[in-house]
Amino acid sequence: MFNKLKLLFLLCLCAQKAFALNDASGFLVIPSPSVLGDKSFQARGTLGYHHVTPEDHFPFVGSFRYGIFDSFDLGLHFGSTVSLDVKNQLVQPSGAIPAVAVGARAFVESPEAYFYSVPKSERKKQTGEFYTSLGWDSDWWNIIGGVSAFPTMDADAVAPFWGFEQKFGSKFSIIYEGFFRHGYTHHNGAFLLKPVKSLQISAGATEFYRFLLTEDGDFTFRTKNENASNGYRTPGIYLSIAITGLLGEPKNKDCKCDSANVKTDTSKVDTNAVDSAAYRSDILREFEEIVKGYFVTDLDLDSLLAREKAFMDKGLMSKSFVLSEAQNKSSETNKRITAIRIMSHFPDSIFIEPLGGIIEDPSNEAVAREAVLALGTINTPEARNMLSAVASKTTGIINKTIMDILGEL
Repeated sequence: MFNKLKLLFLLCLCAQKAFALNDASGFLVIPSPSVLGDKSFQARGTLGYHHVTPEDHFPFVGSFRYGIFDSFDLGLHFGSTVSLDVKNQLVQPSGAIPAVAVGARAFVESPEAYFYSVPKSERKKQTGEFYTSLGWDSDWWNIIGGVSAFPTMDADAVAPFWGFEQKFGSKFSIIYEGFFRHGYTHHNGAFLLKPVKSLQISAGATEFYRFLLTEDGDFTFRTKNENASNGYRTPGIYLSIAITGLLGEPKNKDCKCDSANVKTDTSKVDTNAVDSAAYRSDILREFEEIVKGYFVTDLDLDSLLAREKAFMDKGLMSKSFVLSEAQNKSSETNKRITAIRIMSHFPDSIFIEPLGGIIEDPSNEAVAREAVLALGTINTPEARNMLSAVASKTTGIINKTIMDILGEL
C-alpha cells in the first residue's frame, strides 16, 4: 500500500517537472560542462520508480555540490552508500566556442547504477567514471555531447552521451538525454521548471521509449516488462528537486574597493528630493520625454544623449531620480530600462550596488539584463567586481550575459 501511495505521489507531480541526478544541470544522468559559481552550493533529492523483477523499486539519491573558483565543482552523493565526484570546467562558453569540462565521478559507488536498480554485486563495474563534456548554450536551447570511460567495466568501457534542452523562457524547459550502457542506448525525457532562481523542479521518464515498444519491437503502450531485471531494461519515472544558494561571499575579482564604500556613497542620495513637487513637475517630465525617445521607430541617439546630459546636469536630484526609477518594481519596464541606460551613460559610484541588486532580482529579466549591460558599459573595477559577485546568483540568459561581458572586459 505504501509503495502504491508513493507511486501516486510521483504521478501527480509529473506535471510539475524535475531535475538532475548527478550534475549541476537539468539532465538526469549525463554530465554537463556547467559548474556552480564560487562558494555556491546545490542540494538535491531525486526519487524514482520502475517495475523490475521480482519487485518494484523506489530508489532515492541525495546530493550536495559546492563550487570553488568559478571553475571547480565538488560533489557528495548518497544512494545505498556515499559517493564522491569532482568536475573542472576548462573552457567557458563564448559564441560558437563550447564550454568544456573534464570530471570524475561514481567513487565509491555509482549513484546511477543504484538509481537504475542494478544489483549491488554488479554496481562496482560502473564505479570510477571519467568523462569529457562539451556544451553549447543559448537563450532557447542547450546542446551537450561527450564521452565517459569506465576502466573497471569489462565491456563498453568507453561510452558516448548526448543531450538537448529546449527552453521556453527562463523558467520552463523540455529535456532529452541519451547515453550508452551495457550494450544498449538509453533515453530519458523530462520537464524542468525553475519558478525562482534558487529552486529547480523536474519530473520525467527513464527509458521512456520502452513505454511504447515491446521486447519484440512492436509498437504498443505498456508500463511493465516482466523480464526486466533492472531499470536499464524497463521504463520508469522520477521526481527531483534542487535548491541553490551561497555559502559566504564569492571571491572578488579586479577590485580594490569593497561594498561598504559603495554603501557609504549611496547614503549621500537625498531621497527627500524625489518627493518634492518641483522635482515632479520638471524632472519627471524631462525623463518621460527621454523614455519616449528610446521607444520610437525613428530613434535619434545623438538627440537623446543631449537630453540625457541636460537631465543629469541637474546633479543629485537627477541621480536620485534614476536610482529610484530603476529600482521601482511597480514602474513600467521601459522606464526602468531607460533609467538604467542613463546610469550607464553618466556613471557614478552610487549606481554600482543598486545595479547589482537589480541583477539579482529575477522578477523582470529584461530589466536585469539591462543592468548587466550597464555595469559592462561602466567598466570600472567596482563595476567588474559587482558583475563577478552576482554571477553565481543568476541563471539563464542573465548569467550567460554576465559571463560574456566578463570574458570581453
